[in-house]
Amino acid sequence: MSANQNQEVCIFNRITGQSTTQLVIPNRVNYRNKLIDLFVTNPPSGGYADIYVGSRVYMRFPFQVSNSTFIQPPTTKYDGLGGFGFFIKKVLGDESLFPNAAEDEEIVINLSSAATEIDAYYLQCQGGDVTSHNVPGGSDYPIKPFIDIFTYTGTTTGAGQMITNEMVPTGLALLDSNRRISPTKQFIMYTLAVDYVYVGTNYTTYNRLHIYDEENELFTPLDHSGLEINILSGTNDLQYLFNDNNYFKVSPPYTFNPNHLVTLLTDVSVVQGNGSTLYVYLMGIKKTLSGGGG
Repeated sequence: MSANQNQEVCIFNRITGQSTTQLVIPNRVNYRNKLIDLFVTNPPSGGYADIYVGSRVYMRFPFQVSNSTFIQPPTTKYDGLGGFGFFIKKVLGDESLFPNAAEDEEIVINLSSAATEIDAYYLQCQGGDVTSHNVPGGSDYPIKPFIDIFTYTGTTTGAGQMITNEMVPTGLALLDSNRRISPTKQFIMYTLAVDYVYVGTNYTTYNRLHIYDEENELFTPLDHSGLEINILSGTNDLQYLFNDNNYFKVSPPYTFNPNHLVTLLTDVSVVQGNGSTLYVYLMGIKKTLSGGGG
């Protein structure tokens, strides 16, 4: 042990899930565990991983549908990072946001449905503060990485179809039933992405995505044309491929403030069969302001 008892010393570890739906990093007295990457082999299409630190859901991390790549097995990385590490370190640019557990907390990763295998890289750290839940990355820390997942199934053609279904864990929704941001939350968006089935027996062609903050349309305020999301056209603004370092970078990041009305609309040009579900991912950092819960 170092002569400086407060100096943090970390060891890099790897772990494989205990089942095809769950991975648990057990707590260890006098140590803090930090999840730094996550890998899923054959992830369920449109599924997700809920990452718990102690008893709290730290965040929900999505899986791809057909045209984006959020997560892969350990064989696929960009600059040494899997999809989870890429989001925290490259997109958000803040390693302090990696979830970390105090000595009395486990890190638990639950998948929405079974994959072939779950793997994770983590740091086991000794020294420094191993007890607080309120350090950066801790379960009670008011700033966390956040991916808001919205879904919509377009079954008729037409412009301006509203997207309202927010697919997030209970208690983590950004919007209330009136599509307003909670008065105790602030969301800073670093990127956004879409994914959907666009060929086959049942599919929908989604042409554009419109995002409004109150009355202001983001990205295309002059003509209100919206972002292009037609995958077949080859001009999709919002493809997300972590392994190619390919994503729509919002620079500077855009801040949605408390109580603001957020509206998502899409334009649909083709519906084949029963159509397909559009997944919209708003990706960034959520802050809980004074007086708010986790």
